[in-house]
Amino acid sequence: MLSLSEVINRVPQGSVLGPLLFLLYINDLPSLFGDGMTVKMFDTDVKIYLVVIDINNSSVLQCGLDASFDWSLKWQLNVS
Repeated sequence: MLSLSEVINRVPQGSVLGPLLFLLYINDLPSLFGDGMTVKMFDTDVKIYLVVIDINNSSVLQCGLDASFDWSLKWQLNVS
């Protein structure tokens, strides 16, 4: 019979649950971005893009980038 255990810190690399837990961890990231912005996620890569037509579009893109930066600080993930 299996018993439940609290996960206090981290998941070992190469574990069975690691990929699932990571997906749950970053699942809310696409909801940060408004209409018109496209978010593509694969594995540990995230691409955010928007067709910039005028200055208003560029400010929308900058707001999305700022939101993603704030999200990374909140969840203690380094962005490279």
